[in-house]
Amino acid sequence: MERGDVSLRRRAPRATASHDVLGSLVKLFWATLGMLALSCAFAGVLSVYEAPLEKAMRAGRRESIASVTKIITEMFGFIDDPLTRGLEVDDNTPSCHETYRGYTLPEVTEHGKTFAGGIDMIIIPQNLPGAQVPEIYKFSDAVRCAGPMGGTCRLNCILEKPSVKQVEACRSREPSALNPTMFDDDCLRSSKDCPNCHILRRRVNGLEYWAFAPEQDLKVDSVPVLQADDLDPNGERFMQAAELYVLYKTRQEAKIPAVNWNFSGAFYFAFTVFTTVGYGTYQPVTMASKLCLIVFIIPAICLFGFAFAQLSEIMLGIMMWALRALGLAKIRMKIETSPRQWAKMLRKIDANNDGVLTLKEILSGTQEMFCSLGLIDAINASSRTLASKQHWNKIPRENLTLTDTNIISAMFEEEDFDGSGEIDMMQGMVLISKLVKLYEAKEDELQAREELLAALCIFSPLLVAAALGFQALEKHKGFHYSILDTFYFCIVSFTTVGLGDIAPSHGPSEMYWYAYMILSLGTLASIISSITTILISKRKQSLIWTAYKSASRQTLARPSLHHR
Repeated sequence: MERGDVSLRRRAPRATASHDVLGSLVKLFWATLGMLALSCAFAGVLSVYEAPLEKAMRAGRRESIASVTKIITEMFGFIDDPLTRGLEVDDNTPSCHETYRGYTLPEVTEHGKTFAGGIDMIIIPQNLPGAQVPEIYKFSDAVRCAGPMGGTCRLNCILEKPSVKQVEACRSREPSALNPTMFDDDCLRSSKDCPNCHILRRRVNGLEYWAFAPEQDLKVDSVPVLQADDLDPNGERFMQAAELYVLYKTRQEAKIPAVNWNFSGAFYFAFTVFTTVGYGTYQPVTMASKLCLIVFIIPAICLFGFAFAQLSEIMLGIMMWALRALGLAKIRMKIETSPRQWAKMLRKIDANNDGVLTLKEILSGTQEMFCSLGLIDAINASSRTLASKQHWNKIPRENLTLTDTNIISAMFEEEDFDGSGEIDMMQGMVLISKLVKLYEAKEDELQAREELLAALCIFSPLLVAAALGFQALEKHKGFHYSILDTFYFCIVSFTTVGLGDIAPSHGPSEMYWYAYMILSLGTLASIISSITTILISKRKQSLIWTAYKSASRQTLARPSLHHR
């Protein structure tokens, strides 16, 4: 093989190969099994020790919850008599669901209010998961009898009640000057987003604001000219039932302990702990659970981190392949780090075969040296396409910049201790070592930049999809988060900060949360890792270039070193 053909030797590319992806898939499979095993084991322990304590706490609050629930139901009228609406009731099996099936409110109902063209439905609660709420909070048909001993009995149906957040969503954005607690009557309509909210439109006589708008506050000798009814023809100054409902409902919801320590809730807690997100919305209280957490947490965090790294590597590999297909990334070659290969290369550029190297010999063999070391990628960093393998040894000399030859000259002068203009093979090996170290840092920076681009191409759509999906799924649960809130929640979650002020609700939103957390945690870690690599590599290059800065300036003044 001739000297010019040394660069034709094949070297493994730095990019992922098919066997690397397959290896990552195998590692991911076993890591996933380990993750599931640890999470399920920890969740099982939590549900065994925490659930009974939670059940006892919920049972202790039933009486208090029942009292507040009865006040809300009867005070605000969340009871409906189907007979007053002309509906037939089966005396044998009275059922509210059967009685109201297909019934809609007329356009004009009680108090002369119009309800959106007659499409508002009376909503009877059904399909509520028994494990989600205390027994007293469940809704059912109610048969009421007149008289102390029974007497005439009629079917009364207890209606579903909206949550505080559902009602608060109807509060006016711009409060009236006559009533700072106004709710929008058009929003207070019965729907899935606000069941039976039409009941809360009513005004409360005797509870009214006497503040008038400045432009209407007409007085003569400190005596109002107009009466309150003249200034407020729509009765806005009267407090709506919705305001009082929010006060009572808030009290009730505060007394209802959530079900956290069933298996799904315990698994969710284990996942937040092992991913270090840790929202802190609820915590274990028993000694056994805390001891189990101490034992599990360190190996689980390590296993989760390993699994997310494997998944991220697979995703980045696919994205890097796409970027190379678009010409936005390169297939990078491995930089030669074998001292034996370095020595063989130095012997080839030793034109006189005398065991010593001159600056002229090194500079004349620079092209071959860079090709043999795999440094061509670093030199052609500005190029978007990599020359094919058969042309690596034909790269024009112009691609070796003046800076490249100057840094080699500076390194040579540093090794030439006696100023003889010659260095031996051992000194040449030291020179090659320094050269590889410099361009390896440069190559690491270029590779990290491409991986950062790939990670951003994955993370950005994931972030948008997570935020929009979270907003839509939480809305079905009655939580109306703004788009800013959802992006804020996703970023806080992906960075594992986990403030806990916003958390996914049980059900579809929680399942969706698992999916985008698994996909995003490793990707965000890759972004942080790439940025760190870029900064470290630039720092290394800066230190090396600074060390040879003065020598390079001296070399610029010597025409004999300006090989182009």
